[in-house]
Amino acid sequence: MIKNLKAWGREMKSIIGDREIIASVSGGKDSTAMVLVFKEAEIPFKCVHMDTGWEHEETEKYVLDYLPSVVGKIEILRWKGGGMAELVKEHKGFPGGNMRFCTKVLKIDPLRNYFLKYEIEPINAVGIRSSESQARAAMPVWEYNSTLRCETWRPIKFFTEQEVIDIHKRHGVRPNKLYLMGAERVGCWPCVYARKSEIRLISEIDPQRIELVRQLEYEVQLERKNKDIKLGTKGKYVPTWFIHKKAGWGINKVVEWSKTKLGGKDFEPFMPPSGEEGCMRWGLCEGVDLPSDKKPRKKVKKKLR
Repeated sequence: MIKNLKAWGREMKSIIGDREIIASVSGGKDSTAMVLVFKEAEIPFKCVHMDTGWEHEETEKYVLDYLPSVVGKIEILRWKGGGMAELVKEHKGFPGGNMRFCTKVLKIDPLRNYFLKYEIEPINAVGIRSSESQARAAMPVWEYNSTLRCETWRPIKFFTEQEVIDIHKRHGVRPNKLYLMGAERVGCWPCVYARKSEIRLISEIDPQRIELVRQLEYEVQLERKNKDIKLGTKGKYVPTWFIHKKAGWGINKVVEWSKTKLGGKDFEPFMPPSGEEGCMRWGLCEGVDLPSDKKPRKKVKKKLR
């Protein structure tokens, strides 16, 4: 933890110079903690959010309605082709393994195009912490990103999860409601690398998203089948959302597996509610009301992606 944020802020300003800090805000706890650190340290910044079209409704509301009242304007960046569903249909397949095209198209490319508008290269600030994974622990605090053509800064790399929660509380900022419903991570809903527990949670609190994945699998499989018939060939595999995890398993079977014990053979008969751990972690269980969004957002009818 940074002991004196004001002193740290003065030190960082000498490194930043006249460059602009562009903070990528996902709607998750870590990127929110990062911008709260900037506010407390009195480091000027701008916020951007990469809209993949695959976030949960609560994340959209958190970024569009609530966070601007805390951190200021958030500029929304999107792929011109739409979102995740449109991208999957265009590729006639799903991302995963060595084909993680979703990150490049939906996040990296829009951010790079945004950065290229600056005459003086900005600083790409991201809320990544070492304790999240071994891969992230190996990342340096500062490094030059040749793709984005600027330096990437990870200012909260050494924060613990409790320190992230504490800075939310210190500033009176409520977390994304998905955390209180049991989510460990927010963002792509689901990510192709979602954990077993995350798949189970989504099936419980958002069955509509499972149905959307099911429909995407059907459409992509039908497209592949028609192509094979036309070419007189036979596909090597059946495209599914989690093919890199469980080859040949469609979303129905993956959801069924997510509700089993370790090893995936027997169903767990006494699973606790998914949200129990989430609200306990944030100290917001039983009778603690969350601050509401300042103003409701207009309902927009969404097309099936």
